[in-house]
Amino acid sequence: MKIKIAGVVTLYKPTSNVIDNIDSYIDDLEILFVVDNSDKKEIDIINILKSKKKIYYIDNHGNQGIANDLNVGAQKAIENGYDWLFTIDADSKVSSKMIPSLVECLSFYDQNNIGIISPIHKNKYGKLSGKIAKNEVSSKILITMTSGNLLNLNAYKKVGPFMEKLFIDFVDNEYCLRLNLNGFLVIQVNNAILEHNLGNQKKYFCFYPTNHPPIRRYYITRNRFFVINLYKKNFPNFYKSEIKKFYRELIGILIAEKDILLKIKVIILGYIDYRNGVFGKKDPQNLNRLSLKQLLINLFQIKKIKH
Repeated sequence: MKIKIAGVVTLYKPTSNVIDNIDSYIDDLEILFVVDNSDKKEIDIINILKSKKKIYYIDNHGNQGIANDLNVGAQKAIENGYDWLFTIDADSKVSSKMIPSLVECLSFYDQNNIGIISPIHKNKYGKLSGKIAKNEVSSKILITMTSGNLLNLNAYKKVGPFMEKLFIDFVDNEYCLRLNLNGFLVIQVNNAILEHNLGNQKKYFCFYPTNHPPIRRYYITRNRFFVINLYKKNFPNFYKSEIKKFYRELIGILIAEKDILLKIKVIILGYIDYRNGVFGKKDPQNLNRLSLKQLLINLFQIKKIKH
């Protein structure tokens, strides 16, 4: 099956590794939209990328968040007549067979019904993001991470853009749930595997703490509670699963991560902001000044949820 695929990747404080990573998949794309979110530009890297024929560089004028980047790439792809968009993280390197495997699997389905077709994500310890059904080329799943996916832009036009108020974290989960709610499938291709690590992930007994910086832990908490409660009635098992993950991650932070007190404070702040309907970008410079006492007072003063 031959389809024309555009791609989008976000640059944020990139290292030179991004060039090799892009080279690993660009031959399978017609065009790659490189959306640069960095406040300080890496001119040498940018010039190398601009010299490549298939790359369309976009200066996004500072960090606008992953949801905005994906929407920028999707709109550019739609304007240029593409039906599929390959979404990939800058730190992801792709095997030569991964994208062809995703494309090949499309022939087994009615493309009009597919929202996203995804690889399996594997961390550096060999832990997989999903279960592989024996003797099954693909599986229907509820959610997947953004990196390494083929996004159906016709589905995108029907269900709407990625939710920019989330900024980062749970943007992918929310979008997959919205696709499912609108009758589109999220398909996992069982022989397409992408190595993908969350944060600075390390194994600690049966835990895999991500060691995310405090600002990311804030976004994860705020957006997790927003998304799971937004879709609680439609996907109750997802809600229950994420609550368990929240407590498991909390234990991982307490037993194996640094800056524990600060992370506890930003988790409380993230929950408070979710309950108060505060979204968008958060200034990380203000986090160190958080008072645990005042946060706890604010937590117990919350009266109602605002979306």
